[in-house]
Amino acid sequence: MKKSFKILALLLSLVMMLSVFVACEGGKDGDEETTTSGNGNETTAKGDETTEVMPDVDKKNYDSAFYLSVLNDTNPMDHYWVEESNNDVLSAALYERQEKVKNYLGVEVLASLAGGFETYTEDFKTAVKNKSGGVDTLLTHVSSGVSGLITGGFLTPFGDLPGVDLDADYWNQDFMDALSVCDEYLLGFSDFNILYTYVIAYNVDLLAKYDDALDKSVYQMVDDYEWTLQQFIDIAKLGYIDNGSVEKNQYGLTGQQWVPWCGFLEACGVNLVEMNDKGIYEISYMNEVYQERTQNIVTMLSELASANCSCLDYMSINAPSVPFESGRALMTLTATINVDEYLNYDIDFGVLPYPTYDTNQKEYRSLQWGGYLAVPAYMEDEDMVGETLEMLSFFSEDVKTAYYQKLLGKQIADNPDDRRMLDIIWDSVCTDFGQTFDEICGFPLYMLPTVTAASSGVSLTQFYEGRTGGGNTSIINFLKKVDKKY
Repeated sequence: MKKSFKILALLLSLVMMLSVFVACEGGKDGDEETTTSGNGNETTAKGDETTEVMPDVDKKNYDSAFYLSVLNDTNPMDHYWVEESNNDVLSAALYERQEKVKNYLGVEVLASLAGGFETYTEDFKTAVKNKSGGVDTLLTHVSSGVSGLITGGFLTPFGDLPGVDLDADYWNQDFMDALSVCDEYLLGFSDFNILYTYVIAYNVDLLAKYDDALDKSVYQMVDDYEWTLQQFIDIAKLGYIDNGSVEKNQYGLTGQQWVPWCGFLEACGVNLVEMNDKGIYEISYMNEVYQERTQNIVTMLSELASANCSCLDYMSINAPSVPFESGRALMTLTATINVDEYLNYDIDFGVLPYPTYDTNQKEYRSLQWGGYLAVPAYMEDEDMVGETLEMLSFFSEDVKTAYYQKLLGKQIADNPDDRRMLDIIWDSVCTDFGQTFDEICGFPLYMLPTVTAASSGVSLTQFYEGRTGGGNTSIINFLKKVDKKY
């Protein structure tokens, strides 16, 4: 019995040694290990090689070009396409994305400027009318010109595009749901859209002076969903110091009081237009929650201005805006596209999402102003267009990281807190029917800056009454036109 036990033990030891040997040899020859990348896509590592697992699009050679048309006023071309790579981290990532698409599909991505706000859709419309091709996708404005593309029947629904997987995590289907019209995804949004999103930048050194007055860091407030409108107002008040003149004072908040001001509505969960229980879109002015939240937002922001704690461009009557880069402002309202300008000055800054309405709101919402993807109703090769859009979206994770690095001016690994804030902002971009079709709905988006301007003399009630009826009628007529086209 003892002899049998010894033999069995010896055999087990040999098996274990052999297993270790095989495992070691397997690692040398290229054992495969599957991991998940930042955009949720799997990569398979074999030895020293890493192979990216592609989405459900076959590798092929279209030997073709994909023409992207860009409204440069809102979406600078060099945030989406470059002719060649240079030392800039973003251009290198953009060029690499173009090369990946070219190698995988045999498609060369080319781009051109579409023109200004009033004319940027013209070439797109002409190409559709004449069935001439030449524009495969258009990057739109956030609202200008968008409704005309839809009512004119100039667009192909994204649900009809071959090769596009809207269930993939690099497509923002929730965002596209908010833009859907007559149950069609006529406008697209994916990781390809480098965001022109409104954020709050703050002066790190100035805020450090008020650490004793805060229970926790602003980053921790964001993580704990305590970064609320009231908290934002309280911190802005801390930052005001009266040094005797506008040229010397320190302010709690600076920036623009126009589109950035509108960001507080979206951030606080106020949808400008919502679908009622009958499935009909209506302007939200008469909604009780809408009125309560809007009134509180207006009151709190107005009190901040009345106490001289803010100095804002465009509509402010208290003081001219103090440049954030001067170091005399604790916080500023700005867009991601402008953040990297602060790198030219001796100022240490961080970024934060817009605040929630209160602690009951467990999601951040970030106003997006960069426009959408629009695909023409006529395409010379719809397979090529759909699959190219899919690849551009799939390969955008590295572009997003490069964009972060350009904004912050440092390696992302050195900015874990700000990287997390940018991810929160990126993941919380929102829109609603009233923002995208602002002109159809009677321009409700601009309500907040209008009624908070001390010189306007417009009350919330007057603003409601002047727009609700006509806006709801316009929405109904707009949807009837769309229904006939699609």
